Amino acid sequence: MKKYFLTFALFIIALIAFSGNHTDNEKNKTHLISGKVIDKVSGEEIAGAEIKLGDKIIYTDLNGNFSANINTNKPELVVKYISYNDTKITVDTYSYNSLVIELASE
Repeated sequence: MKKYFLTFALFIIALIAFSGNHTDNEKNKTHLISGKVIDKVSGEEIAGAEIKLGDKIIYTDLNGNFSANINTNKPELVVKYISYNDTKITVDTYSYNSLVIELASE
């Protein structure tokens, strides 16, 4: 009987010790967002387009591609380029699809 009580007491102590030592992984989790920025009419890639993700700014490469790691669950992208209208997009971070952002000229 003493052995069972001692085992039970050790189990309870271990449970209490480790119950408060977890972190909220959703707050610290980063999500990869990637895609391509193209012209809405011609479908050509737009190199050097500015993409603002909260306080982070990234630019598309020569083929119009971009990728970035972000910390938020519902980020809003603002895409800008000279002589094109600014485009705002809310991104679903749980989707693994690559984004295709079409910019319309002014």
